[in-house]
Amino acid sequence: MSRKKKDAPITTAAAAAAARPWPATTLFTGLFLGASAFSWWVMRDEPGRAGMFDAHLAEVRARRFPNGVRLEAAWTGNGFADWLLTELVAAFIAAAAGWDPAARLLQAYLLVHFAAVVGLLAAEAGRARNAWRVLSFTSVWAVLYQLVGGAVICPLHFIAYLWASAGTAYFAGGREVSPSHARALLPALVLGYLAPTAAMYIPFADIMATQRAILFWQFAPILVNIITLFLSSTSLSSPPPSSAKGGQKQQRTKQPTDIQPLKRCYGTLFGVLALFHISTVIALALPSSSSSSDPQQFTFSHVFLPSYERRMENSIQALHWLFQWDLYGIFGTGLLWCLLAVYDVRRLLMLGKGASVGEGKNNKKEEGVQEAEGVGLVPALALMVAGTVVFGPGAAVAAVLYWREEKLVLVENRLRSEEVRAKGE
Repeated sequence: MSRKKKDAPITTAAAAAAARPWPATTLFTGLFLGASAFSWWVMRDEPGRAGMFDAHLAEVRARRFPNGVRLEAAWTGNGFADWLLTELVAAFIAAAAGWDPAARLLQAYLLVHFAAVVGLLAAEAGRARNAWRVLSFTSVWAVLYQLVGGAVICPLHFIAYLWASAGTAYFAGGREVSPSHARALLPALVLGYLAPTAAMYIPFADIMATQRAILFWQFAPILVNIITLFLSSTSLSSPPPSSAKGGQKQQRTKQPTDIQPLKRCYGTLFGVLALFHISTVIALALPSSSSSSDPQQFTFSHVFLPSYERRMENSIQALHWLFQWDLYGIFGTGLLWCLLAVYDVRRLLMLGKGASVGEGKNNKKEEGVQEAEGVGLVPALALMVAGTVVFGPGAAVAAVLYWREEKLVLVENRLRSEEVRAKGE
């Protein structure tokens, strides 16, 4: 799929202003790196030394669980690949099969909301300015976070974005995603990620079907890329014919053709993830929601709060601990990335604050300055936290992506206007 050529970098004094201040880049780098290191320690290093995974590894070696369920071990015929795939299936099966209702709910919550992060990575990979950057290789990132953990790997992706966007030219051009890629993103996420995620939790009569569904899900983020590439290269992603009235309206607004498909994708994700979050809250609030004989096993604290005591009870509780910290690591840094996005939009739209447009008859603040003045980092952080509580972390990320897309267009326009003004002085 061809990509647009990147816009030439801005060369005026606006370039220096457009570069992110190095203390901010350093601060965010430290936060992301610290979160990744902590996630590795709390999910892998310390539990491994404490023997938390001993029961799980014994089950993988025995190819059988304490309840008598056999673990499939022959997937590809390659010894190492089969061992790796068997390990992944074993890590997910207790929750997916419903052996522990609390673990099932937590795991499903994490994986469904992770769709927002998959969408974020896919959208950023499709931008013209990220062509052939490390950000564009989403399948490589997918392999890494599926094997190591999203809480460890996602912050490293955010660091890559942080440094790629730190320079003077990054926001001056290349925001656009090809229209075909933008239109393909939503169906690719639904078919390639959300559908396989839902399939994992179907109560199949045959436990082998559950194991196959788990195995298939491991490749879901890569499948999103494949479907996106396929749809974007075929007529299936072609836009519907627009009426003359609609075409005139779009021409008047001068809105790039990728904006609406991207916002439709983010808006749909927000709706789906918010609904799932609200359903989860209701399920935890209703005493009869769980078939568990112990009602204490289906409370908010049991589902979402890690416990040092419970994690050593058995392999199910050990893996529950793992997924709990994965949730916090992924979305803690995901919301930090959203705060970074708000910070960048605000500082770039505020360039030349108070300047006037000289070409028109009326002097007025340039487009975007007034909006930027109304976006403070503390209120933005408060809104994101509130959005996470009310709608869920994935929905909060999707909402920021929805808000950000049009603002990036304003950022490009502002940087170009600053360049024109500087050249005219």
